[in-house]
Amino acid sequence: MLVDGDVVMIFPLTLMSKLFRPSAAVLMTAVLGAAMLMTAYGFEYIGGLLPCRMCYWQRIPHAVVIVLPIFLILLGWRYAVWLAVLAGFIMLISAGLGFWHSGVEWGFLPGPTGCSGNIDFSGDVSTVLDGLLKTKTIRCDEVPWSFLGLSMAGWNFVNSAFIAIYAFICASRPETE
Repeated sequence: MLVDGDVVMIFPLTLMSKLFRPSAAVLMTAVLGAAMLMTAYGFEYIGGLLPCRMCYWQRIPHAVVIVLPIFLILLGWRYAVWLAVLAGFIMLISAGLGFWHSGVEWGFLPGPTGCSGNIDFSGDVSTVLDGLLKTKTIRCDEVPWSFLGLSMAGWNFVNSAFIAIYAFICASRPETE
């Protein structure tokens, strides 16, 4: 803790300014994306919560942002702003998927066919029965876990939106001061 006159600073301003640089956004987005993936896999393999199709879709953007620091190293720091913007857009996609999945769970948005209980029952009985027996469906419109009224998809929306905002703010700042 630093004392500057009458103001007590918990974090030095130099540290805070470094956390809001474009390169920091690329690195933090990757770290937070990895943390969100580890959480999802923990719920799946330790907690026994099987993911639905939309849950798998929501994992893709987090996996993509994990590799962005490699591009930062290969391309150089001069591309940090563009990579931070890219990270922000990828996290917006994740937030959009989380919002869509939450909407499916709450019942105000339609889900993908076969994932939300709206399986196609057209055709003859044997075809429909064969399709049902071959398909193990984890429903997208059911909430297997929630915390503070939000499902995992809802938390993905909130976290991804905040990460996207952080990345865009960092991209608007200079890399060096």
